[in-house]
Amino acid sequence: MDISNLFNKVILNNQKTFIHYGVVTALTTSPSRISVRVSGATTAITGVRYLTSYTPTVADVVVCLFYDNDIIVIGELV
Repeated sequence: MDISNLFNKVILNNQKTFIHYGVVTALTTSPSRISVRVSGATTAITGVRYLTSYTPTVADVVVCLFYDNDIIVIGELV
């Protein structure tokens, strides 16, 4: 699902989304996923997907979009 489809789904279905900050704690290459410790948490969430326009690095501070039971990193804060 690309970001425009996600936003359209949210708007059309009146879904609630949440945005949180997080820190990348680990990277995996197959499949391309990252682990993120979301603000306030003591453990990381593994298997998190991210937009192809973002190249993750451990210790990046990122913006996480929560939708239903899915988390997508939409980019790094600079």
